[in-house]
Amino acid sequence: MINIFKAEFYRMLRTKGFIFFWLFIVITFAISIIYREPGGISFGAPLDYPPDIKLDIAQTAMNFTFYFLLLMPAFCIIATEFGEHTIKNTITSAISKKMYFISKTLFTFFYSLIALIIANYLFYFVNRAVNGTKFSSSLADFSKAFLGQLPVFGAVVSIFIFLAFFLRKGAALNAVAIITPLVYATVSLTMFGINAVKKLAEHLLTYELSYMLSKLAVNCTDSYRTKCYIISAVIMAVCFILGYITFTKREIDC
Repeated sequence: MINIFKAEFYRMLRTKGFIFFWLFIVITFAISIIYREPGGISFGAPLDYPPDIKLDIAQTAMNFTFYFLLLMPAFCIIATEFGEHTIKNTITSAISKKMYFISKTLFTFFYSLIALIIANYLFYFVNRAVNGTKFSSSLADFSKAFLGQLPVFGAVVSIFIFLAFFLRKGAALNAVAIITPLVYATVSLTMFGINAVKKLAEHLLTYELSYMLSKLAVNCTDSYRTKCYIISAVIMAVCFILGYITFTKREIDC
């Protein structure tokens, strides 16, 4: 398994997705540090921050941007093998479908989360060095805000892994992953304006991804945090099981 991970990492380093992934992260965080303002993408319910919140935690609350960035590892590590038609040779000559699925899943999952951790802590330390304590919290406060989001990001990565194995096409993976949060937010906000389904819309918006990440970083109750973690755990388990079944039972026709 270790040798497989080493080979995957070496191959990952040579992809354009790896370069773009880190380039977008650097650009996004650099703009935030230079202008001393949090920035990023947000859908769904409006985000409400305390007036005394500092830049690092405010930027962490905007981490929904990583939803789109974390699509790149799943695309580069899994989807490209289907697109380049190399997966059949890999499985027949080297490893079984079971081992292939498990190794790809674990590598993609841990690489994505480790990259997320490295990127956010680099932002924290660079921001603290450049802008000082006026714009940065203590390491403990920042860690509490950021690490609290990890289970949700684990669920996001699990969804991408499942979609990559299920759809087997990079274009389809990108389309579904990008459109889904837009549709979810649009439908929820539309329902919010209809009295008959307003309560349901409120519930949907409460667990909309960008809102969850924001609340987990700022002003989160223990009850809400627990519910977010339960949802994330269920998603991770379901995605792994469904991904394993759909990949190992279907013929590789690429």
